[in-house]
Amino acid sequence: MVPGFVGSAARGDDTSRMPTWGEARAAATTRLRSAPNPDTAGLDADVLLAYVLGVGKEALFAHPERELSAADDRRFQALVERRGRGEPVAYLRGFKEFYGLRFLVDPRVLIPRPETEALVDAAREFIAGRALTVVDVGTGSGAIAVAIAAYEQTIRVIATDSSRDALSVAETIETHAELSRIHLAPAAVIVNRMVAATLSASDIAALRNRRVPRIRKKNLDHLAEIAESELRRVAEARKALATIRTATAAPLIEIAEHRSLAGIELVDSVAADLARDSEIELPEMHTQ
Repeated sequence: MVPGFVGSAARGDDTSRMPTWGEARAAATTRLRSAPNPDTAGLDADVLLAYVLGVGKEALFAHPERELSAADDRRFQALVERRGRGEPVAYLRGFKEFYGLRFLVDPRVLIPRPETEALVDAAREFIAGRALTVVDVGTGSGAIAVAIAAYEQTIRVIATDSSRDALSVAETIETHAELSRIHLAPAAVIVNRMVAATLSASDIAALRNRRVPRIRKKNLDHLAEIAESELRRVAEARKALATIRTATAAPLIEIAEHRSLAGIELVDSVAADLARDSEIELPEMHTQ
């Protein structure tokens, strides 16, 4: 229960009056000033109260004398308590506005940040009305993919993430009209297709017939030398894979196990960075 609230829910007296909107805001702000994010206490209280009441924040200022219902009072207090423990407001409401659009969010994805809108601006400037395919790596909630597609009608977007939980959240973008131009897929599937698209049939056949040694973390310093001697004809594959720097090492290992392409996925600094950042020790293979 939130200290400072007045009304039946706070005092346990069903016959007393409920707090007004103004009283509830003031009490919540006081409570949140002792929470992990005191600088946003007033804003957080307003956003949560407006969310509970289903009104805009301006209505809270226009009608501070209105009383909360018992149900709204209990719900508001519960949200303020959770916020007081540090839970983000976006997770409490279950959505976040980004680039003028609303996206569902929960702890399975990161919350879209306002400064990320600059990335959408830069992408739109680059697209400049051209008919392009845009790949959003690490799509999370799908905010960047949808924002770009919403304002650039000539593009097609591939949105990928190594987390299937994140993709489950991103699937809620079906509420946006741009869904028909956005394709969601696990990162491993996208990497698979990118590699296959850059290799000739003879290259793929040759690689399938050869067992490339898997490389332990301690051997990553020798990766470039191994890749250069074993896979001189796959320079285009390296360029494609450079676009997935933010993917985790797990999808790469998965492809290596299914396609025997460890020498391709783990080339140059791309895989070295991914493995080092993820603290992953790659499994061992033996040459024939």
